[in-house]
Amino acid sequence: MIIDRIENASRYYGVGAGVAEALKYLETNDLNPLSAGSYEIIKDKLRMLVFESKQTNTDRVTMEAHRKNIDVQFWVKGSELMGHAILGSQPILEPFNEEKDYGNYPAEASFSKLEPGMFAIYFPTDLHTAVVDEQCDTMVKKIVFKVMVEK
Repeated sequence: MIIDRIENASRYYGVGAGVAEALKYLETNDLNPLSAGSYEIIKDKLRMLVFESKQTNTDRVTMEAHRKNIDVQFWVKGSELMGHAILGSQPILEPFNEEKDYGNYPAEASFSKLEPGMFAIYFPTDLHTAVVDEQCDTMVKKIVFKVMVEK
């Protein structure tokens, strides 16, 4: 897992071509006018999801992980507390959803506050979840890139 500010994005280009493409897109595009939805950036390799939502307290105690994708998440507006942990021997709570590429796991989380201009990179070994930031009463606009794991 990596957490940083977008002005430091070039430090992480070496992580992989797809991650570099996602970070460069975030650096060079105005994300404010984007509508919620899914956008294919590079066919079968890089997809961008735009989420806009009012924070709701879910008291979520499970975290998710992916097998085929790396998440590059970026906060455009609002903030969230992101829970993260390392995927180890935690039992999966229900069968892994291969079509949507996620599984839910119980885990003790450490939390980081992600604010506008910050990004997080979650690899397949990283569990993650978003919870309400009690200090933020605004809408959250977040960009999530699904980067196909390079083989």
